[in-house]
Amino acid sequence: MKFECLCGNIIVDQTDYLPYKGYLISDQDLFDLMDSVDHAIEKSGPTSLDKEQAIMDIRNLETQLMKIVYQCTQCKRLYINDNHNKLNEFIPIRANNERSILASALGDKWKRPLIGDWNDSRSGELKGYIWCQDYKDRSDYSNFEDLEREYYKQLAFLTENNILRTAMLRYNDQIIHSWE
Repeated sequence: MKFECLCGNIIVDQTDYLPYKGYLISDQDLFDLMDSVDHAIEKSGPTSLDKEQAIMDIRNLETQLMKIVYQCTQCKRLYINDNHNKLNEFIPIRANNERSILASALGDKWKRPLIGDWNDSRSGELKGYIWCQDYKDRSDYSNFEDLEREYYKQLAFLTENNILRTAMLRYNDQIIHSWE
């Protein structure tokens, strides 16, 4: 999804872990969701297939119950998708320039993914990149050894500080390292 805020800023939703995107659930629906989680834990059945089906049921219910919310990074307006692909706009009483109200409640301690990717078939000098949201901006590389060294350096820092969700290093579409 991509749309223009009334202030002119473009809001883009084309990846995961966006600090200006969140989800909203009605108080009327919250207990249905909690009941489905309880059911999955207590009564889903003994097999791994039963557990997998219970998890999928929860995810389907979440999709039905939750509304997507976006916050403009410029003017701080909120846009709530009403599940009928209609955006409803809300203007804050006081716009401040602090971090998004939709960013993780854990602040800098939220667990983030680390991705390193190298591909010889990319055109130009830069063949690889490392991306880790809210830790370091995306860095591009023209040498795989430099990319690999920086990837493992970031991996060590993130694991030591317990702020890593997953990590993956690819070389020409082959995964050469992963961490979960």
